[in-house]
Amino acid sequence: MNPYEGLNLPQLLDLMHDIVRPEPVSMWPQTQGWTILMVWLLMSALVIAWHGYRKWRANAYRREAAKRLAEISAHSRDPAYPAGLQLATLLKRTALAVYPRDQVAALHGDAWAKFLRQTSGDDPMVANAADQLASAAYHLDVDVSGLILPAARWIKIHRA
Repeated sequence: MNPYEGLNLPQLLDLMHDIVRPEPVSMWPQTQGWTILMVWLLMSALVIAWHGYRKWRANAYRREAAKRLAEISAHSRDPAYPAGLQLATLLKRTALAVYPRDQVAALHGDAWAKFLRQTSGDDPMVANAADQLASAAYHLDVDVSGLILPAARWIKIHRA
């Protein structure tokens, strides 16, 4: 005889068991290859981040020089402000931050202009203004508004 015969619908429903849900799928990789790949990607990201941080720290002097150059540019219209001297001092300090002191400190005039050209990779903007940049400290009446862009370019692109 059938055990379900003679039972009404509510009684039959009471005999049913709940739906059995499957185990949740793990998000963790099941094979070693995926684990090795994740570790390798994580290590690569850390190495790239470390190199980026070191480059960012190494270029801190450039950011500081650019900030100081903006201040010089803002005051360049004031006739009492020695903008030429400040610009020349900024370029020399920037060079001293990255190049050996014995190579840079004594440079002036044509030698300083040549240094600016060489370290910029003979960039046309810097090369055209190098003589004026080198002599800016010695001329009180120099118009530095035309020298701000070449100075900013040198600060940005010079290589040690």
